[in-house]
Amino acid sequence: MKYLGRVVRLLADLAVPLLAIGACIVLYRLGFAALAESLFSPEGVLVTVFRRLGVIVSLFLGYWAAARYYERRRPTELALEPVPAALSALLGIGLIGATILALFALGQYRLLSVRGVSAALPLMSMIVLMVVIEEAVFRGVIFRLLEKHTGTVSALVVQSLGFGLLHLLNEGTTAVTVISVTLLGAFWSLIFVHSRNLSVVIANHAAWNLTIFVAGVPLSGAEEWRLSAPLETASEGPLWLTGGSFGPEDSVVNILVMAGAVLVLASRTRRKGAFVAGAWESAEGS
Repeated sequence: MKYLGRVVRLLADLAVPLLAIGACIVLYRLGFAALAESLFSPEGVLVTVFRRLGVIVSLFLGYWAAARYYERRRPTELALEPVPAALSALLGIGLIGATILALFALGQYRLLSVRGVSAALPLMSMIVLMVVIEEAVFRGVIFRLLEKHTGTVSALVVQSLGFGLLHLLNEGTTAVTVISVTLLGAFWSLIFVHSRNLSVVIANHAAWNLTIFVAGVPLSGAEEWRLSAPLETASEGPLWLTGGSFGPEDSVVNILVMAGAVLVLASRTRRKGAFVAGAWESAEGS
């Protein structure tokens, strides 16, 4: 019964913030956004971007409310950290950029034309929105609460593997996808552990995804997005090297780069003393 009670408490702790986030987004879309659209009938790219900003604001309002009124704490991880976030974004660009440049240099990717960014803005805003949702849910809620209950190491394993398996729902996935995306999940979770700040993780993840999109190569299997990318490219070569239709994240080059990045960041984060024991571990030790 002791273990069942722990699992039930964990599931409740996970459910409340997720429900709060979902409720705030639904209320925004069915309430304020629907009213504004019926009164003003807005159109255009800027309106699309504005709507997505509204979803982001609603998401963080739900997150904040759950932290304050259910967890009874100040959600310090929501504080904006401009300098660490900017450095984290540069790291994201550098890591995936290294893989993409290597594949261009090896002739696996070829540049066909330059389209410009005007048609890309709606998709870029969508990419940022999806990153914010993913990070709020996977790092801010799931990883953080798993860590609270089970400790950093257990939370890293469970959340990262779950993140990898979930991406099998994307187009163009293979067994390699589980490895590549699990490494990414571990990397972004370690950034959260190191910084204890969501803006730092979001900046890295958003910069990573936008770099892939701007380069005109597939982003996690979203081949159709390439039609609006600023650069038009073509890829050719073995699946293990190019990543196929899933994109450079599945390339063996990226897997090696990210395996090294995870090991380095895990070592630095552990030396910093940022790994913690969970409530379950503390209870067993007492």
